[in-house]
Amino acid sequence: MLYKWKLNILLLSMLFSNSALSAVCEDLFQKLDKQHKTITDKNDHKKMIKMENDMFSAISQCKTYAGMFVLMGELQIEMGQIPLAVVYGKKSVAVDDKYWRAHKLLGSAKMLNEEYEGGLKSLKKAVELNPNNINTQLNFISALIQNKKYDQALTLINTIIKKNEKDSVAIAYYFRSQAFKGKGLIVEANKDAKTAQEMGFVVEQMQ
Repeated sequence: MLYKWKLNILLLSMLFSNSALSAVCEDLFQKLDKQHKTITDKNDHKKMIKMENDMFSAISQCKTYAGMFVLMGELQIEMGQIPLAVVYGKKSVAVDDKYWRAHKLLGSAKMLNEEYEGGLKSLKKAVELNPNNINTQLNFISALIQNKKYDQALTLINTIIKKNEKDSVAIAYYFRSQAFKGKGLIVEANKDAKTAQEMGFVVEQMQ
């Protein structure tokens, strides 16, 4: 009885410890995520390097928190380290296969690494896990076009264009122009490309 009592105490202690660690990791993730957005928006390379060091420290504390690996992978993409981004994408999915952002990272990194079929598969999974995220849908559409699945891409693009949301409609027109171009519909492609340009979209945004 004494042994069982001690064992129960130990299990409860481990449970509370894991719960506390999870809360610490969540708070740290939220802080680093906000910091990451600020740094990458300004394209500040020196701060990216500092954040990379901060991320190494965070990962060492939170080895079972997928979000940390996602942030590191996204940062590697910004720094042009695409193969490393693929590695962190795979790790984040391995830690939490139900986390949409992990699949989005892996898919995006694979596409940039010219692993087109694998990238498409991962981005499809990301959309399935978070179907209302337009940014993820746009990444998936880009992968569909790259994989020459133009009709499927057009179905999704037309849905986004109908929503007419300021932050996504211009790039949606650009993607539709690319899908039309892939199908050999040059007149339609040029029309949509012109519309995207008039809305402020420039091709350099995709590079």
